[in-house]
Amino acid sequence: MKTRTRIAATGAAAVVATVAFAGQASAAETASCSTTGARGSMRTTYPSGDQWPYGEFKIALSVTDTSADGYHVRVRLLTKWVGSQQVATWKWHALHAGSGETLTRSTTAQSSYGIEKTGVEVARFEGDTKLNSCTDWS
Repeated sequence: MKTRTRIAATGAAAVVATVAFAGQASAAETASCSTTGARGSMRTTYPSGDQWPYGEFKIALSVTDTSADGYHVRVRLLTKWVGSQQVATWKWHALHAGSGETLTRSTTAQSSYGIEKTGVEVARFEGDTKLNSCTDWS
């Protein structure tokens, strides 16, 4: 009897995990934030299938320079690995065109650790010095 109970509990857990992953398999999520001089966003389209955290994520990043202050703005993807709260930071994409201009980049992200969560960081820079920034998670 104990064996049957364990099998039933294991089977129920497997069903719950499958439903949780299936709900996110083809989802698209967004994150956005604003800081002094910059506004940006990120849209993530999750890969499909049971192994979605380990597949290739489609990413669209956008940043707008909102202040005529002579500084440039940047945007980058943030991710958290499966089962971890550690934040992985990805490459910055910079906009030097000036106030009122917008930069949009399409890219992909994939990790052998699996990507459980995606976010965006938007910042204003003077040279390579970050002056201020904001983050948001999808």
